[in-house]
Amino acid sequence: MKPTFLTTLIIPAMMATAGIAQATENSSGMEASYLTQAPENTFYSDSLTGNQVRSSVENDEDIGTINDLIIDEDGSIKAVVVGVGGFLGMGEKNIAIEWESLELTKDENGEDYVISVNASEEALQEAEEFERDANLQTERDTDMNNSEENASENPS
Repeated sequence: MKPTFLTTLIIPAMMATAGIAQATENSSGMEASYLTQAPENTFYSDSLTGNQVRSSVENDEDIGTINDLIIDEDGSIKAVVVGVGGFLGMGEKNIAIEWESLELTKDENGEDYVISVNASEEALQEAEEFERDANLQTERDTDMNNSEENASENPS
C-alpha cells in the first residue's frame, strides 16, 4: 500500500516539475522593461495624427491632414496617410506619403512639430489614392468584430 501511495504523490510532482521546466525553456527569458518618461528625441503618435502637412514648395501652405500612420512590425513609421482635397471632409481622398519624404521641424516655440513635404497641393491631389488593406486589421478591429459576432450569436 505504501509504494502505491508514494507513487501517486511522486508522479504528479514529477509531472509538475517537467511542466515548469518546459515553460521555462519556452519563455524568451527577457523581462518587460518600463518607462516613466518618453525618451529624448521621441514623440507620440497623436503629435502627428490630426496635424496639417505643409508644402515646402508653396510657402508652407497647409495641403492636407495626417489621418493615420503605417507602422512596420519593428515599430518604424513607414508612411503617413494624408487626407487631401475636399472641403470640410467632403471629397477628401487619402494618399500615403513615405516617412522619408517628410521633414519634421519644431515650431517657433519649440513645442509642436511642423510637418512639410516637398510637393505641391496639386501634386498630392493627383497622387494615386491609398486603399487601406482590409487584411491588415488592427487588434482593436478584430476584437470589435469578435465581440459583435459573439453578441449576434448569443443575444441576451
